[in-house]
Amino acid sequence: MTIGNLLRQYRQEAGKTQRAWIGDIVSPSFYSKIEKNTTRISAQDLIEILRYNHIDLASFFSKLDYRSKSEDELKKNVISKSIDAYYEFDIDQLSAIKNAIAKSAVYNKEDLILKLNTLIYTANSSPEKLSLKEKQQLKAKFYNEDNLDQESLKNFCNYMYFFDFTSNLMITKKFLKKFGRSNDEKIQFLVLGILINMVGISIKHQSYENAAQMITMSKKVPTKPSTCFSKMVLFLLENLINYHYEPLQVYLDNCEMQVKQLSLIGMEKFSQQCQKLIDENTN
Repeated sequence: MTIGNLLRQYRQEAGKTQRAWIGDIVSPSFYSKIEKNTTRISAQDLIEILRYNHIDLASFFSKLDYRSKSEDELKKNVISKSIDAYYEFDIDQLSAIKNAIAKSAVYNKEDLILKLNTLIYTANSSPEKLSLKEKQQLKAKFYNEDNLDQESLKNFCNYMYFFDFTSNLMITKKFLKKFGRSNDEKIQFLVLGILINMVGISIKHQSYENAAQMITMSKKVPTKPSTCFSKMVLFLLENLINYHYEPLQVYLDNCEMQVKQLSLIGMEKFSQQCQKLIDENTN
């Protein structure tokens, strides 16, 4: 059964009109197309509709036909929604999605749960909670030269905080060797994400020389609209590194300026984490 068919079934069993069923979440005309399976619903809107109607996520997911084409789309939407929750540090939302998937009949859900666990533990600053088996599964994705594609690049960017420093440095250099000069904007964005993480990890391990090297590598990626956010974060990190070597007020001022800018563009929770990093390394 498709998502549209199942939504219609639940709605009809509840005795509700389409308008009463969706509230203000999506437009009636758009929702009508969802039930007819002529358009797709985002994971965020789907979850909001289910919650609006007090429907258990796991129960809903378990009734979907995951052998259909909709499975891949649903997985992509769930990951997209999870990433949104991650940047909002919404642990409860991430846990709810994970629990729903765990109780569902989705095919090959172990990899999806692994991804959700990494996001939950990273957002909760507790990467040590990931099991040894899970960490070994993650590493296996990146040690094989044949696995170095755009998908593994994205996965590594999300999983880095679960590896030891030496492994992170080695895998980062492997990715940079293959993708560091790419002109693909999506790959450039992921490369910068890995460099941001590696700089942060290096600072945490007091390896400022490695951190400075990563900053230098990041400057080889051109600044454009798609990389602007990453460049803002790297500018902050660069000034934090400069302050370590030469504690001048100008470097702190630059860090504070970037924190303010991140907050102003709507990245409030992320800006708070940046401020925490600054405080930990300047006091």
